[in-house]
Amino acid sequence: MPTTIKNQKASAEQVSQVITDSVKHEILLYVGPPIKGLQRFSSFVGGFPEHFKEHLEKSPAFKKMFIQPEKLREFEQSLLDDFSVESILYKKTKEYFSEVK
Repeated sequence: MPTTIKNQKASAEQVSQVITDSVKHEILLYVGPPIKGLQRFSSFVGGFPEHFKEHLEKSPAFKKMFIQPEKLREFEQSLLDDFSVESILYKKTKEYFSEVK
């Protein structure tokens, strides 16, 4: 159980350190098709999920399915266009995992 200290204020340095630490933990959102072990809109703190490392190396399209949350609206809008880069990468990811056993 964490120890709490009541009636104490954090120093500016402590606040700055917390902000710096949270920026280091990049959040990625998976926006690709649902696949075994990974649902659409799953989020990951600190980078790509380790258990998909092999697939991330083999499929550049799959790697592009992890975006920063603030880019979600733009990505979703791009999926409406069948010829957009995002739409093509989504389809390539789906195709890649349909061949993985």
